[in-house]
Amino acid sequence: MAAFVAPAASQGANQGKQKTPLDLQYEREAQDQQANERAYNEQMKRLKAQAPTNAKTDPWAGVRPANDTNAKR
Repeated sequence: MAAFVAPAASQGANQGKQKTPLDLQYEREAQDQQANERAYNEQMKRLKAQAPTNAKTDPWAGVRPANDTNAKR
């Protein structure tokens, strides 16, 4: 019985200390994704700060007649 337990115990001892190449790849991908999200959010903040605040525009202004007396306001 001890012959079977010893190899299994020795494999479990190194489990938390060493990372597999796949674990390292996942960590790098997660770090890259976080860096990309931070850069994207910073860029969006900059663009929002630079964007002019337009007054309320009417996209149908060119379609309506200029002197519409029946218009509800």
